[in-house]
Amino acid sequence: MNTLIYFQSAIAFGMGIISLYMVYMLMNRYIKKAIDLQETNAAYAILQSGVILSTALLVSSVIGPGIYAIRFMNQDTFSWVNMTSSIGYIVLFLVIGIAFSLIVVAGGLITFFQLTNINEWDEIKKNNIAVALISAALILGLSIVVKDH
Repeated sequence: MNTLIYFQSAIAFGMGIISLYMVYMLMNRYIKKAIDLQETNAAYAILQSGVILSTALLVSSVIGPGIYAIRFMNQDTFSWVNMTSSIGYIVLFLVIGIAFSLIVVAGGLITFFQLTNINEWDEIKKNNIAVALISAALILGLSIVVKDH
């Protein structure tokens, strides 16, 4: 049973790191280029922090059911066949969680940015920290609201 607990912890940690790194790299690769950021920008870092924390909240709600799948499939005896299929379920849950996170974050940002009278991307590019804080708070708030639904 201790092996199962260590295995669950390692999977949760690994999946968390992988998903957050993927979101970080996606933001650096696509959004940073889309708004043409060349130098270090505190406003962009704040927005990126909000997106990463939002993703962590949403993915954490997906990793839990994946861990329960491991417990359920290995409740009688520990076998590597069951463990392998459990990992498959966790990967499936994680892919769904990351896709859902991207939809929530992108949908929230697009909707919010369309409702305001300013161009948030230009303001973030100008290092407007207030706009970045409000945008990050919106993303986090939206993630908290939809986390368990």
